[in-house]
Amino acid sequence: MKKHNYKLTIRYIGTHYHGWQRQPNHITVQQVIEEKLEELFDEKITLIASGRTDAGVHALGQVANFKTEKYREPQEVYKYLNATLPRDIGIVKAEEVPLSFNARFSAKGKTYFYRIYTKPDPFLYGFGWYVSKKIDIKNMIEALELIKSYKDLRSLAKKGDYLREEVDIRELYLKYDGKEILIYVTASHFLRYMVRKIVAHALRVGTGSLTLSQLEDILKASDPSKGIYIAPPEGLFLKEVYY
Repeated sequence: MKKHNYKLTIRYIGTHYHGWQRQPNHITVQQVIEEKLEELFDEKITLIASGRTDAGVHALGQVANFKTEKYREPQEVYKYLNATLPRDIGIVKAEEVPLSFNARFSAKGKTYFYRIYTKPDPFLYGFGWYVSKKIDIKNMIEALELIKSYKDLRSLAKKGDYLREEVDIRELYLKYDGKEILIYVTASHFLRYMVRKIVAHALRVGTGSLTLSQLEDILKASDPSKGIYIAPPEGLFLKEVYY
């Protein structure tokens, strides 16, 4: 029997989910979408994502694929999911792709961004990290430039979760409009907690509680126990996956 492979581009607010990946005793984005797909296709569905996002992290362009022996028009998949999913999950696009496509292993890179806001704003609550301390933006930029010069970022990863040590950071920069700091990271792949640790350590340099020399020592150590600062998850967004 012929199989079909569908690719979904997905947006979600991660606030009320325990991350992307299905796990026992917690509601996750993967689980919720799979349940709706199983209703539509009347068979067991397993989504393969470009990568997992942690609890509280948001996505503008997560990508996942699934294979099935039953055929539905991609537009039908798109309409059904958007009609039945919770309002904090939306399907941007549904398409049929070659069987060889794998959302994780076919990916060539990803972009994340992180939002810090420096003036109180209740409409950004849950979608950014509020920092009231004075921040030297120039020092933050220097910290990001230093981090970008390293390929071994084990010091900015979760302990025990860095099988692929070398990371090709293609872009790492910030934009600041006087209220919001947006930090963009594009890389070949991402170690777990990497973006949140990049942000937290750069911010520490920006607020003066960490020097560039100390940051360099942390990076040189190649030891996740040395990179102790981590930004909260609600400011992190998976922006795009490249294929």
